[in-house]
Amino acid sequence: MRREAVVATSLIFMGFIVCVFFFNMFLYAVVPGYRNFLREAISGDSSVPVIAASEPVVDKKAPVEENKMTLEELKKKYDVSCMECTEEACEERAELTIVDKTYYEDCGTGNGYWVITYSDGSTAVE
Repeated sequence: MRREAVVATSLIFMGFIVCVFFFNMFLYAVVPGYRNFLREAISGDSSVPVIAASEPVVDKKAPVEENKMTLEELKKKYDVSCMECTEEACEERAELTIVDKTYYEDCGTGNGYWVITYSDGSTAVE
């Protein structure tokens, strides 16, 4: 019984390998893109562009973040009085609508803050 199982398994495996071989031959004969891919892979074409690691690659189309500011600079520039507001100021602020909300990253630390502009023109940092 054991011998028959080994023979059957090896025949199935060899049949699978032969089917994969014929399937590749069929793709090579029928599909031009597959044929070109195999020819380029076998020929070892050296016309592939190579970028040297020592030269920095600068993408001119990528947006540049020029407005990186620390939290202390933002607190100096914008009104942060809302963070420690009285009840009257908080109620007054609640009646305003948010016009703009911009997120700033804190210089690569993974933390950030929002600069919120309200309908009366005032700004706050959260």
